[in-house]
Amino acid sequence: MSTGHILIVEDEGDIRELLRLCVEGGGYRTSTAGGAKEALALLQVEMPDLALLDVNLPDGDGMELCAEIRERSNIPIILVTARKGGEDIVAGLEGGANDYIVKPFDVNVVIARIRAQLRGFAYWKKTYQPYKLISGDLQIDLKSCSVTVGEKEIILSAKERQLLLFLAEHPNQVFSASLLYDRIWGLDGTSEENTVSVHIRYLRKKIESNPSSPRYIQTVRGFGYKLCWTDE
Repeated sequence: MSTGHILIVEDEGDIRELLRLCVEGGGYRTSTAGGAKEALALLQVEMPDLALLDVNLPDGDGMELCAEIRERSNIPIILVTARKGGEDIVAGLEGGANDYIVKPFDVNVVIARIRAQLRGFAYWKKTYQPYKLISGDLQIDLKSCSVTVGEKEIILSAKERQLLLFLAEHPNQVFSASLLYDRIWGLDGTSEENTVSVHIRYLRKKIESNPSSPRYIQTVRGFGYKLCWTDE
């Protein structure tokens, strides 16, 4: 059984539905959007494992959306479009896409391309992903599980450490309190929202220079929490 979350951005409803059925039939979870604005809203909630993007969108250029995703993540991006000229393909690949599928397409080819890109991305992450994450004066070592701010090592409880490391392994992705509770506490906790919010507050006091205006652990109102991470 395949695993992974695929974002499908396609303005034509029948093609979008065909891609959804095709991708879900391949064992993947999907999110769908009919335009760039809707896609960007979905990306604020969760970064997918791969994106299938139409180039011609009613509210923007798929190439611009491709560039926006590439600024946020290294996930594979496959462009799906009726444009089949060599210049268009070159522009798409040089613009950040990993692959290019021309309409009309064979659904089996789409699934094969998705699997190939996900295999390559998984290998890249396993081989090249750094074990130290550094942003500003905060450093998280994913191997030793140590956390430092400036030159000072921060003492965390077991659950605080687990929560921070989970967020660090998924930088800039938003997670609901419910999901964080399930991943960190499982059946051990008693109050989902309160347990998560209390630990988030403790973490902010320990790693933020101004906990009331956090730089790192940010609240996305109506959705949950994310670890805001940059290379600066």
